[in-house]
Amino acid sequence: MSATIRRQIPGLVTGLCLGLLALGPGLRRGFLLSYDMVFVPRMPFGAALPGLAPPRAVPSDLVIAVVSRILPGDIVQKLVLLAIFVLGCAGVAALLDREPVLARLAGGVFYAWNPYVGERLIIGHWALLLGYAGLPWVLRAVVSPDEAPWRWTGRLCLSLVPAVIGGFAAMAITALVLVPAALFTRSARRAAIALAVLAAGSLPWLIPSLRHAVYADPGGVAAFAARADTPFGSPGSLLMLGGIWNALTVPKGYGGGWSALWLIVVIVALAGYLAQAWPARRWPGLGLAALAGLLIACIGVTAAGRDLLRSVTEAWPGAAVLRDAQQFVAPLALAEAAGLGLAVAWAMRPGPSGDTPGRPDRPGITLAVLAVLAPVLLLPGLAGGVAGRLRPVWYPAGWLAAARMIDASPDRGGVLLLPWETYRAPYWNHGEVVFDPWSKLLARPVIWNDGTKVGEVELAPDDPRAQRLGGVIRDGGPLTGALRAAGIRFVIDDTDAPGRRTGARLPGAVTVVDEPGLTVYRLPG
Repeated sequence: MSATIRRQIPGLVTGLCLGLLALGPGLRRGFLLSYDMVFVPRMPFGAALPGLAPPRAVPSDLVIAVVSRILPGDIVQKLVLLAIFVLGCAGVAALLDREPVLARLAGGVFYAWNPYVGERLIIGHWALLLGYAGLPWVLRAVVSPDEAPWRWTGRLCLSLVPAVIGGFAAMAITALVLVPAALFTRSARRAAIALAVLAAGSLPWLIPSLRHAVYADPGGVAAFAARADTPFGSPGSLLMLGGIWNALTVPKGYGGGWSALWLIVVIVALAGYLAQAWPARRWPGLGLAALAGLLIACIGVTAAGRDLLRSVTEAWPGAAVLRDAQQFVAPLALAEAAGLGLAVAWAMRPGPSGDTPGRPDRPGITLAVLAVLAPVLLLPGLAGGVAGRLRPVWYPAGWLAAARMIDASPDRGGVLLLPWETYRAPYWNHGEVVFDPWSKLLARPVIWNDGTKVGEVELAPDDPRAQRLGGVIRDGGPLTGALRAAGIRFVIDDTDAPGRRTGARLPGAVTVVDEPGLTVYRLPG
């Protein structure tokens, strides 16, 4: 085993331990369903192929559809989530390869265990976190010492695999790190290769987004703006790697006066980066990426920034990636993690009064150990299945049987999901909120309200088909004629509320499935 691989082992093992601690009881068999995180037993290719799946789910859903043909879907999900912690922790440890092992681990633990990871895990953005976990590897590949161009290109392509799988949001935060790092290499060839690889890796989601029009409601700018989840305001919360727009996805126990201790850790990390990495140009471009990411995240904090982003989104819907701007503090998280590692390495340097010449003294080692443990101690709400929010469940057998029946039916046509809401809180998911899974259970085209509701603000659907049907569905009148004209053959009502009236609005429809929490209607045609 080479010395390089041996140096990676502590980071890999620590990352695995963090993943096991974070998932906790969620590692049991079953699916972890939370907000946008929806895995199914066997995702149909019809729901995952580019051009059929929403651009935001390309190519991540396709990769999961392929792998779920090899392994059970719930095991695939656990492996993906564990990989986020392993890759993230080991990646920062690899960036700090010249530092003592405790310094490398301090940076790795900070990067894999912070409010950004906790909030994005709860809201289910696993694809984004996959790209986040690959960021240190991308930076390391770009700034690696001179070597044969083909070897350097291969290393860069391999480091981009997590982001490519993650799709547009993962590639967006990756571009924020890769582009300045490539330009600061002062090598025109390297910069050109890096930009070409980045462009090629973006094609799987870029081409479908150009071919299929998607509407982005400008009202989402204010709804998805960063918010304060600590006493230090929105900018302070973003600096501390929190500030997500959804207050319900903040890890338990984070955000009160206790978060002042986390702020101290962040200040030490920033000081370590500014005092050591920045003057030495240790990772060229990272500081610029971190600053740019923080500024982007702050766009929605001011009225002027919101107005600007609304105007840009109206002119080009692709700018909607900037609505959920908090995700762009990922480069800042990487800079802070590297800075904390450097600060710990500085504290461990042997002084003239050290116990043994050439070795760190005991206070330095003690501080290093505390730095390694600090993220976990200060953010305990990320442990144990995110404080019990990620608990395994199985899809009801009736749901899976209904999905097979609909896909196997010779009747042509799509499927409409009711009630006309994006998220559900089914009884069999421990009451936790989740994106309606039917869009991933069925191979047929599915129309549903994919416009998120944030508090009292209800955004228009992104899908043009859903926009056309939304008014008819909300009117409360008969639906059969309008749905048949839109090519709908089946209607699924998966609400748990008693007294459902969907059947009364579908004259001529036949009920083909009727069980608690699920009714399926077949329209005449």
